[in-house]
Amino acid sequence: MPVYRIQHGTTYRHEAPAASAWQTLHLRPADDADQRCLEFDLDITPRALDLATRTDAFGNTLHVFSVRETHRQFAVHATSLVRRLAPVLPAAADTLPVAAARAATDAAVLEGEFSLEQFRHPSPLVPALPGIEALLADLDPAAPALETLAALGEIFRESFTFDPSATDVSTPLADVLRLRRGVCQDFAHLYLACVRRLGLAAGYVSGYLLTRPPAGRARLIGADAMHAWVSVHLPGHGWIDFDPTNHCFAGDGHLVVARGRDYADVSPIRGLFNGGGRHALFLGVTVEPADDPVDTV
Repeated sequence: MPVYRIQHGTTYRHEAPAASAWQTLHLRPADDADQRCLEFDLDITPRALDLATRTDAFGNTLHVFSVRETHRQFAVHATSLVRRLAPVLPAAADTLPVAAARAATDAAVLEGEFSLEQFRHPSPLVPALPGIEALLADLDPAAPALETLAALGEIFRESFTFDPSATDVSTPLADVLRLRRGVCQDFAHLYLACVRRLGLAAGYVSGYLLTRPPAGRARLIGADAMHAWVSVHLPGHGWIDFDPTNHCFAGDGHLVVARGRDYADVSPIRGLFNGGGRHALFLGVTVEPADDPVDTV
């Protein structure tokens, strides 16, 4: 059972003194069937005297706080220790074709699984785009849904280029589709738009990638920063995670922090400053196997 240590640093440097700050954080790794957060520590400078923990509408851990000390630099450093198992995928042949999966999702919603419905429709950062149908045109409607997710990933491999200079956090998804370039957040949003157009429930996953892959494995794109991928609900099998940036199903090196409809629901740090003028933002992420022995019972 691999255990990973995650170091995540965020620093804002202001051009003038800021009198105060109000912030929310999605930084604590999730606990679920395949993952457990063994340790989590937050170091906030200047000190936050009112740090509180909440559970948001999607079941993620949310930290909220304010800083009332005048400052030119504001920093958050999160340290986590996470045990992660490799998710077990169902056999592709055991998954329903997309049309049948869509009908089964309809039935599940009518029978009371209402939370699925919010993941089937456009969300603030994933609007309905007229060009999506072209990406879906070559998919086999009779193929099992798991094969369809992989085939859509291959379309992304052939059609899009990872390019950090092409977009920023505010780039509209329509521009990503037109440019055919972007980063993991862009590709996760675009993949979401595709899967939702197929009628399936799909959510955005914010997390981390292993910085140093095991021997013999390629280093994945997105390491040394927060990463994003997609979780798709397949009736009868639950949520299946797919990484459209790396064209693969999520493995034990994909460490989940939070899940929502899109990035706006799970942004790692969000808030306001009182004063300070313009600021420069510095980020640093490292994910490595834990060196210290850990009781994984």
